[in-house]
Amino acid sequence: MKIFFRTLALSVLIVCALACGNKKKIVSIEGGNVKVAAQSSEGKAVKVRAILERGRLAVDSIRKPVIGSAAHALDKYIPESPLMNFAADALLTTARELTGQRVDIAITNKGGLRSNIAEGEITFGDVYNVFPFENTLALLTLNGEQLLQLCAEIASVGGEAISGLELVITKDGELLSASVAGKPVDKAGSYRIATSDYLAQGNDKMTALALGTEREIRNEITIRDLMLQYIKSLAKVGKAVSAECDGRITIKE
Repeated sequence: MKIFFRTLALSVLIVCALACGNKKKIVSIEGGNVKVAAQSSEGKAVKVRAILERGRLAVDSIRKPVIGSAAHALDKYIPESPLMNFAADALLTTARELTGQRVDIAITNKGGLRSNIAEGEITFGDVYNVFPFENTLALLTLNGEQLLQLCAEIASVGGEAISGLELVITKDGELLSASVAGKPVDKAGSYRIATSDYLAQGNDKMTALALGTEREIRNEITIRDLMLQYIKSLAKVGKAVSAECDGRITIKE
């Protein structure tokens, strides 16, 4: 009896090559069906399962360690949410600590938060699920008019993850007011922003960020690294992650 097996995907081939300690170079990869005798396939399947199991155990050893805890569930929704506020506050705090500079505002995009955080223990894997991208820390300066443009862009999509900034918007996405540290945005002022390198390019409808000057991209540290650092720092002093909706973005009817 003959059966067909689909050739393994590229990622699995690479994992197998690494796991087997194969020092030969891959010069080409071709897809297609491979005819394999049923009686010989079982032994090969056992070997593949063993390789994949070793890979799973290696991944679990990285993902499962507990790094902190959450006092309550942190979910994502607009105009603001516990998860969005946590992410922005953590970014603002760690950016200030890392650079030793004045940082007025932190902004990240809700679309970049790919999972919620459940109440209880937080593992490295949990943080990876929320922040799976390799985006790095970016710092830039906007003048007051540019910041108001950014605030209007945030209002137009119903809200984003912000810290150090307070907005009043309409349900139709219009900006009514914007303030920093309790003071209305000064059109002639200068504001230092912490965000991701992805958003600093003006992506995800935040085009005003592309206008920023005094740009500093810290490629050595990802946003995920900063979140891990923040959660670990809380755990070190016996604190759990906690964030609430505090009115930093309010909708006026």
